[in-house]
Amino acid sequence: MRHGGPLLLRVGYCGRLVVHFSQSSRVGGAGLLALVATYGIGRLAYGLFVPRFREEFGLPLDVLGFFASAAQAGYLVATVVTGVLTARFGPRVPVVAGCLLLAVGAALTASAPGPMLLAVGLVAAGTSAGGTWAPFSDAVAHQVPSSGSRRALALVNDGAPVGLVVASVLVLVAGDRWRAVWWAFALIGLVAAAVAYRVLAPGRVGPAPDRARPGPGWFLPPRSLRLFVVAVGISITSGAYFAYAPDTAQGAGLASWIGPAMWVTLGLAGAAVGAFGGGIASRFGLRGPLVLMLVLVGGSTLVLLVAPGIVVVALGSAAVFGVGFTTGFALIVIWSQQVFHDRPTTGFTLAIVAIAAGFIVGPSLFGVLATRVGGDVALLAAATPALLVALVPPSRDDRHDPHDP
Repeated sequence: MRHGGPLLLRVGYCGRLVVHFSQSSRVGGAGLLALVATYGIGRLAYGLFVPRFREEFGLPLDVLGFFASAAQAGYLVATVVTGVLTARFGPRVPVVAGCLLLAVGAALTASAPGPMLLAVGLVAAGTSAGGTWAPFSDAVAHQVPSSGSRRALALVNDGAPVGLVVASVLVLVAGDRWRAVWWAFALIGLVAAAVAYRVLAPGRVGPAPDRARPGPGWFLPPRSLRLFVVAVGISITSGAYFAYAPDTAQGAGLASWIGPAMWVTLGLAGAAVGAFGGGIASRFGLRGPLVLMLVLVGGSTLVLLVAPGIVVVALGSAAVFGVGFTTGFALIVIWSQQVFHDRPTTGFTLAIVAIAAGFIVGPSLFGVLATRVGGDVALLAAATPALLVALVPPSRDDRHDPHDP
């Protein structure tokens, strides 16, 4: 069996068909499921439920915004703690803990009788993503042969858009029964925890890590500064898009179903192309594809300036954004693996902090500008960071020359 291939079928004793998944499929699939639960559902699906929370609990938008900010703060704290836990115990502990936290947070949200327990559940669900993304850098580095590592990382990154599709479909099917949707989220978290426990190796694997504490020069060499600048730029634009794109379309006259429909389109398009992020880097290198994805992210935001009240335009914008967002972040993960190859989780934790900072700035930037100078200017300003950082190339050591198509 070739370790880089997705799976192998053979007929075993008694005529049974036995399916053997490669390590890249096993680890990448476990990561995809973990991110479906914690990132796509726990972190990105919140906006789908804001109208329900306002109606049922009588909460104003500023309070709901505080809930979202608290979840973001929890995500940042969890990301830092995860770096420590992964270095000490390996990726299984933080990933399983993150999935279980999503299950607990979703269950609390589903059963919340009032705003207080609702807030606890939402913050727990949003925090859970901090435990799952970065550890898969270590899991892939230590459990997957190098020939399949890019494919595994791309699969992991596909969890965010797939999670959005799952959440959006459940919302559309459930209608007013939003609590049933959150119970389904809790079940998904439990399944993801069980799969991660089964697939990820217990404790640290591979060579013993260097226990010496890295100096400041390790964290911020010129190579990583370029990575962080690009990560912040794409995240500012992405944060604004996730917060306001459906509202922009609905405000232009489209029906309330446009939000879930845009997120389904975004997730399907993103997952369809993002799964090939590793193959794209192998065939075309890192620099060219990353520039294209940054342009798609910025351009999809500018498309909403044209005619946001037309269904085809709104859905087309979501599809283009989904491709740029998912594949762009897959390429950033690969870039981070190269910059911080000796401590992949520690390095990627820093990248995630930069990404989280962009997701904080983006919605605030858009909201302030939309209130003071208008939505068109806000959309233009939100699109600009992703387009500007397209001018920041990876260093020559990180350009990922095409090979192994």
